[in-house]
Amino acid sequence: MLKNKVMIFLIFTFCATTHVISSPLGFAQEKIDGTVVKTNLTSCSVVPGKVGTCEGTLVLESKGDGKPRQMTVKITRDTTLKKGDEKVLLFQLQGTPVTINFVTEKGEKVAQTVVMKP
Repeated sequence: MLKNKVMIFLIFTFCATTHVISSPLGFAQEKIDGTVVKTNLTSCSVVPGKVGTCEGTLVLESKGDGKPRQMTVKITRDTTLKKGDEKVLLFQLQGTPVTINFVTEKGEKVAQTVVMKP
């Protein structure tokens, strides 16, 4: 009887530990639509076979409560910038409507994907 309780406890502990380890770091992904009103390129590097290896920021204007508001979003080397299935460069986003999936890290909005709307 005691052996069964110990075995159940060990299985429960293993499952709980596995769940905690495999969970993301707690960054909730958010989504916002708007128009890119400004882009700022801070650095680029050439990576063979990979487009969009630049870093910078963009300023997104969106409508919140009927009023226009602007927010700055960080673009990293890992951010995917796309128009349909085609990859684009940061400067090509300026003036276009987009959908951005982002997370907030250390108080800063960091884009994971930026997709131009048709």
